[in-house]
Amino acid sequence: MDLKKPLTFEEQLDKLIAHGMVISNRETAKDILEKVNYYRFTGYALQFRENPSGSDYIEGTTFDTVYHLYRVDEILRDTFRRYIEKAEVYYRTQIAYGFSNVKCKDAPYNQHYDENNFYNKKGYREVMETFDREQNYYKDSLIVKHHKTKYSSKMPLWVIVELMSFSNMSKLYSSMYYSEKETIAGNVGVSKETLENHLHCLSVLRNKCAHAARMYNTDFNPPARFTTTFLRKHPEIRNNSLFAYTLVLLKRLPDEESKKSLVQAVETAIDEYRSDIDLSLIGFPENYLEIMKNNL
Repeated sequence: MDLKKPLTFEEQLDKLIAHGMVISNRETAKDILEKVNYYRFTGYALQFRENPSGSDYIEGTTFDTVYHLYRVDEILRDTFRRYIEKAEVYYRTQIAYGFSNVKCKDAPYNQHYDENNFYNKKGYREVMETFDREQNYYKDSLIVKHHKTKYSSKMPLWVIVELMSFSNMSKLYSSMYYSEKETIAGNVGVSKETLENHLHCLSVLRNKCAHAARMYNTDFNPPARFTTTFLRKHPEIRNNSLFAYTLVLLKRLPDEESKKSLVQAVETAIDEYRSDIDLSLIGFPENYLEIMKNNL
């Protein structure tokens, strides 16, 4: 079967109109499609299809409404990216400190290079294989050159975590023995199971934000982990939703000021396009703001 024929921007507009989308200003719509891929744009119109397997839109579906959903997604991605960075820097510090001060206290202080110091040895080997590729991205940096010359490319863990991707760092934590996991998790006030899950969730959210992936009307994996007490109190929360991941980010931020700032930023983004947003499609309950403020 042949692939679909490429369409000009004008033809893309004609196709949307043919499927029932209302376009009030053709030039403005064309300008948007010149900046936002047609395939990406129509992902935000999935909720408006008459039939999930069809292409026709519900009567009254407007181009402007779909674009507003794209915009709120874009704003939220930009917002989350800033705050994930704060959490990322914090947990790089906690993981390096927690492991090193338990396992790397005796000369030659390189015990993090020994897979026997990790429970999941296969997982650890995969982490280090990935890190070998990651550090190559920084081969021209003074840090890498210094350790290559003076220490035969071996680095302390607190240097390694600064060069690792957040996803790989999450896997490093997951590969540790329970004792080290508990030490690190205890330092930040959560269980090792919760921290492992939250690091995984944040790495997924970070990757979606970094690659401009659609978050609206999307399920997230893995499901976010919360306490039984919290879930009983808030049965309306779907732990595979964007809101659940927003709560994970909120809980994992290292300081009160950052948490309050995130709540305000999310509220501002939602309010700007509230008339177009179906909160259920991002898992935000009507009382989302109250829940977020109660978790500062």
